[in-house]
Amino acid sequence: MWQEGRRRKTWQSKTSADWNKRSAGFAKRHKDSVFVKEFLKRLPLSPAMTVLDMGCGPGTLTIPLSRKVREVTAVDFSSGMLAILAERAAKDGLDNITTRQGAWEDNWHTLGVGQYDLIIASRSLAVDDLKGALHKLRRAARGWVFIGDRVGSGPFDPAMFAAIGRPFDPGPYYIYTINILYQMGIYARLDFIDLPASRSYKTQEEAISSWSWMFNDLTAAENDKLNHHLSERLARNKKGYWYLRDEHCPSWAIISWREKT
Repeated sequence: MWQEGRRRKTWQSKTSADWNKRSAGFAKRHKDSVFVKEFLKRLPLSPAMTVLDMGCGPGTLTIPLSRKVREVTAVDFSSGMLAILAERAAKDGLDNITTRQGAWEDNWHTLGVGQYDLIIASRSLAVDDLKGALHKLRRAARGWVFIGDRVGSGPFDPAMFAAIGRPFDPGPYYIYTINILYQMGIYARLDFIDLPASRSYKTQEEAISSWSWMFNDLTAAENDKLNHHLSERLARNKKGYWYLRDEHCPSWAIISWREKT
């Protein structure tokens, strides 16, 4: 059912080249994120821990985690994301982060992925073989595993797809993960992070640019429709910043369990 849902989804998965191009913008958008603060609150951290951050991106969680644990191994298939992570770590004087360029589908032993006290996979499980990915997490875990998974449409705003005349099917999300884990004999814990409507932008152009990430291949006509749709939804607050009226505020499921050692 998961694989059927993946074939049915109408948003396009990003390649490593796509993420390389978007790495700087992604890092900027998620800096000081409410999601990061809420996710970190839920982790059972201790100074002696070793952590694996699978699908680490530009270090959104890796950087703050590294200040609280002994060592973090950060894995991502985008060299651009890892370059930003390394730059941020060097700037902050953090020397307990090891990076590995690799994907869920790769041989983790070849990548140098071992076993860890805590594993996180935050918003990175958009894979075809979900069960295989979960087995890899289990083999690498000697303690807790925490997954940040999409709820419904997740970060995608269905109204924007409608505005440019495209159908929208979000594909499978967290409930599939919960049920696959159940089939594997894992009774996972479930929590949710609801993100507030709090994003603001200095210019209309910045606001429009921050939402165009949803589409890889907009035609000129679609781009015009999207710009028009966003312009109609933009308003200005008392401080002069732009924000989106009726902003789509995603929720994220936090799925966790502890592997017995």
